[in-house]
Amino acid sequence: MTDQQTTNLPDAIWLIRPCEVYREEYKDCKSLLSRVYQHYVYGTQQDCSQWMTDFNNCMKFRLTRDAEAAVSLVAIETERRQKRLQLAKDNDVWEYRKRPPLEWLAPLESK
Repeated sequence: MTDQQTTNLPDAIWLIRPCEVYREEYKDCKSLLSRVYQHYVYGTQQDCSQWMTDFNNCMKFRLTRDAEAAVSLVAIETERRQKRLQLAKDNDVWEYRKRPPLEWLAPLESK
């Protein structure tokens, strides 16, 4: 890999998953069981094309170190990560702690 290829890569390159994961996500999204689940939960089938686009971009990045493909993948993964974190923050079932409980470092009882 040349220096120019390395400098054009985004800082959050660590967000890119192995290419095989994108393909598995696509296959899972298109499976019959997933389609039934999608119909039950969302009332419609979900669009799985983004997973195939991600797989193609990942392979393009893997084979040619194309910076545009990497930037695209990082943008999608950042969006997915933000959605996942927002869903966790919006969950009002659990109350987030400000600090650990007082007995957190207490010795465990021995039997």
